[in-house]
Amino acid sequence: MQTKLIFFDIDGTLIDEKTGTIPPSTIQAILQAQANSHLCFINTGRPFSTIDSMIRNIPFDGYICGCGTYIQYHHQPLFHAQLNTNLKHKVIQSIYQHQVDAMLEGYDGVYFSKNLKHPFIQSIQKHYQDIGFHTGSFTSHDDVSFDKLTIWYQPHTDIESFKQELQDDFHIIQRDIDFLEIVPFPYSKASGIQYIIDHLGYTIKDTISIGDSTNDLPMLKYTHDSVAMGNSNPLLFHEVSYITTDVDNHGIFNALKHFQII
Repeated sequence: MQTKLIFFDIDGTLIDEKTGTIPPSTIQAILQAQANSHLCFINTGRPFSTIDSMIRNIPFDGYICGCGTYIQYHHQPLFHAQLNTNLKHKVIQSIYQHQVDAMLEGYDGVYFSKNLKHPFIQSIQKHYQDIGFHTGSFTSHDDVSFDKLTIWYQPHTDIESFKQELQDDFHIIQRDIDFLEIVPFPYSKASGIQYIIDHLGYTIKDTISIGDSTNDLPMLKYTHDSVAMGNSNPLLFHEVSYITTDVDNHGIFNALKHFQII
């Protein structure tokens, strides 16, 4: 069989978000795919700074992080897009003007706005600190290095005004009712895949993507074959080639079996 390039989301796809673990059958399937000469890549919204040891212990062939803003292959960085000073300043001013809770995400670390109010981002900050990720905080006057961001907001927030201020420069992805992922143009999980196939000399016909969330839609629509986890946001189900079982019910193993990868 011709080599396939397989792109995996992390949260809800590789990692069971209920248990915070990777099912053994998932690791088995990835290793078997590589033994069968296929290439396996992470393709995540996370910045590289928050790729934990659970993921790094699996010998992935490469990483697309930050929704296409950072790319590496066999431990060698290939591409990194950072926001320029003016755009960073615009983002930070908008965060404080509209009083949203933000996490600025970059290769070297993640930075949280001060005095967080939303309980979910508070829990993320504590979790990242507990497991030893590089974290910091920022005020409206700080200049920190970041590639993309996520924000959480309260019911009273004028979120439409916040989005209008950034919509000319960023993809704004509604991840949940109170949660936005914000990625600079022209980057996405799909642009990262195109970079990899150009770099390695493959074509889009050689690609498969697997995900579960709305920020996976660019890659799921882009690759030749695509898989939604059984536990996915239902918006994905009409956009993919195949719907597999849940992450905790051998979802990855069954998907790779379906496409005769393993």
